[in-house]
Amino acid sequence: MSKKTGWQNQVKSFFQLGLEHSSLYGLYQFGLKSGQITRQTPIHAIQPEDGIPLTFPWQIPDRQALSKVIGENEKELRIEAEEILRGQFRCFGGPLKPILLRPAAIPPEHWTIATIESLQQDIKWFWEPARFGWVFLLARAYTCFDNEKYAQFFWEKLEEFIAFNPANGGPNWASAQEVAIRLMAVAFAAGVFRESPHSTPLRMELLRGFVRAHADRIPATLNYSRAQNNNHLLTEAAGLWTASILLHGDPAARRWIALGQANFNRGILKQVALDGSYAQYSNNYHRVLLRCALWIYGLYQGRQTAQQIFTVPTLTRLRAAVRYLLVQTDLNNGAVPNYGHNDGANILPLSVADYGDYRPTLQAAGRIFLDMDPYPAGPWDETCLWLGYQPPSRDLAIPKIHDSPAVLKLANPDSWAVLRATTFHSRPAHADQLHVDLWYQGKALALDAGTYAYNEPAPWENALASVAVHNTVQVDDIEPMTRAGRFLWLDWDQAELLKRDAAGGEIAARRNGYRRIGVGHERRLSNPSGKEWQILDKMTASNHKFRLHIIRLHWLITDLPWSLDGNALELRYPAAGLIRLTINCPTTGILTLDRAGERLYGSGASPAISGWVSPTYGVRLPALSLSVTWQSALPLEITSRWQLPG
Repeated sequence: MSKKTGWQNQVKSFFQLGLEHSSLYGLYQFGLKSGQITRQTPIHAIQPEDGIPLTFPWQIPDRQALSKVIGENEKELRIEAEEILRGQFRCFGGPLKPILLRPAAIPPEHWTIATIESLQQDIKWFWEPARFGWVFLLARAYTCFDNEKYAQFFWEKLEEFIAFNPANGGPNWASAQEVAIRLMAVAFAAGVFRESPHSTPLRMELLRGFVRAHADRIPATLNYSRAQNNNHLLTEAAGLWTASILLHGDPAARRWIALGQANFNRGILKQVALDGSYAQYSNNYHRVLLRCALWIYGLYQGRQTAQQIFTVPTLTRLRAAVRYLLVQTDLNNGAVPNYGHNDGANILPLSVADYGDYRPTLQAAGRIFLDMDPYPAGPWDETCLWLGYQPPSRDLAIPKIHDSPAVLKLANPDSWAVLRATTFHSRPAHADQLHVDLWYQGKALALDAGTYAYNEPAPWENALASVAVHNTVQVDDIEPMTRAGRFLWLDWDQAELLKRDAAGGEIAARRNGYRRIGVGHERRLSNPSGKEWQILDKMTASNHKFRLHIIRLHWLITDLPWSLDGNALELRYPAAGLIRLTINCPTTGILTLDRAGERLYGSGASPAISGWVSPTYGVRLPALSLSVTWQSALPLEITSRWQLPG
């Protein structure tokens, strides 16, 4: 990026992100450069503190009730607990990684100047074990199996962290969000282990110092979190709220809960639209916001109602947020489209469900915010059990019909599809306007690639945010928005809904991302029958109608046995039969098929990022990447026809 372009993007950022967010970020930068934040957060050893007793709000579930909910999954729970005792955990819900808690520099520098280059890895791999998310599993296993080794391991690892990560020293204190998430996880586990002989009075005194150090770190950088307008603010507010409950009698507790309440309510109203959509445009981050709300409610263990804990406007947004995610959840397995950033965040893993199963969150959120259970009883009820959520007051036999004005979805018994068309009010995550997800028999057939990594060497520095890997149309090999940083898009590609007729099986929308080169794109998703889906793309020119444009249609498809029959891709779906995708256009195009960064069909080399899907952070799996490219004057119409078995 040239110096001139850099300055232009800075000016654009100020105006496009808004005065409030730009000013808050400026205040944060002033605090850093003036040394004010350093003075507010001095490095110091975490010391034991006597005085007021810790207040643990969580009631330990009855062992029999817990075993009944977990059912056949107890064996898996024990296996994962034993993995943790061997010093390994399933990082981001993916492969086993070591639980490493020591920074490279001993003693560590202040977090404002501690460099992460010496880590020689993506900072998220360093942060994740120090989030202590793995202690939720240990606490659950301890309750089921009464194995004191679990409590012993927890306390030894906490003492190790405290010894090598003094308050405000090193990378583990660089993000207040990481601090807040760690505080919540450790507080929960200590509450479950509180009757263990390993929870000695001295360790409880050390825990008090730990809680105070974490709560004191968060307020110094709230301006940064407010400027980001994302889940940083929600998790940090939940962390402050947690500290105020644990150290209820402490003089600082009143300030912590005031900050927590004010910033959580502020964050929800700023980040969740009335239609339930979320400012980060990510289903995984949407789950994070709901889990923050569920955590806060769980701090009261039924002693207060949601109406007493949250403001009325906040509750209105939370209810809409629950409905938004429910509509997108596959009823077969609780999976959702891999929409937007997916960094593996899993801040409240209180169930045996897989990382990609959203039912535990939605069962709890439906119960608290909609007064209904969206799903019948099952292992996903474990979250409700741990957080003290009572069954809803409504008759569970009432049919559950979920809808959200923000979700453009068509469905029939075997398949469903979502058309992504958003009016951005906050920073976009991915260049994914008019992307289509198509699901068949509980699996994503045409799918979103996800994220994979933010900070790996090229080309994997958040590369899957590109329009090139989404199921939409790219024009002239350029992005529909200006990429001004790893996470920053400018000149937002806005979409407009043209038609929504779920009963008639048709949705239509258009986007304006290519208006700067005089190209318009309109897409119609239709379901003329239960076994057929059609996607019609209309490309138009507002000027220079005789100019040739490069039009590239892309589909990312689950990895299946395939064959090509002219302009049709045939897929063998297990135990179902043949699926056929046919691309029709009046102009002849060039078809290529890639898988895992290698070209399977067509000339030329495959881009390294082509033909991959990332179900969670740091994991990428092969997928089929089908592209058809035309060089043509506009207008141009392209039809994609999906024919399903039966």
